[in-house]
Amino acid sequence: MRKAERGHTIDVIFVLTVTCAFAASILTVLMLGVNIYGKIQETSNSEFNDRVCLSYITAKVHSNDRAGQIEAGTFEDLSALYMYQEFDGITYHTVLYAYEGWLMELFCEEGLLPPESGTPVLEIDSVHFENIKPNLLSVEYTDKDGNSGKAFVSLRSEGGDVT
Repeated sequence: MRKAERGHTIDVIFVLTVTCAFAASILTVLMLGVNIYGKIQETSNSEFNDRVCLSYITAKVHSNDRAGQIEAGTFEDLSALYMYQEFDGITYHTVLYAYEGWLMELFCEEGLLPPESGTPVLEIDSVHFENIKPNLLSVEYTDKDGNSGKAFVSLRSEGGDVT
């Protein structure tokens, strides 16, 4: 009977060892999966910010593209993009600029509001706008992770209004 008990004990130890090895392999695979998912998510967020930042600025420029109504400048020592519009004889401007880690958008009458009054759009570190030619605008930005992007936007209405 002792041989039977010994065999039974060995069977139990073998089953427990196999079960523990199986559990350890499952945990290892899960941990690897979590790490891979985290890296994919981080890359995806970075690429999302790259695409969205430049796409957002380009779309704003194209939607406000009228002859002489878009220019790069400064907004209280910040690089800014001005898009002018006139309503009922009053000139308003939409200003895009980077302030305290955000791409900001501000719509108001000229000179009425400070930079902190803008609406945060995207997290970025800095943005720089420059008029390369009368019909070409350069947009360069740096995100919070230090990645940068650059785009050139053609102002299609330089010769007259686009309808």
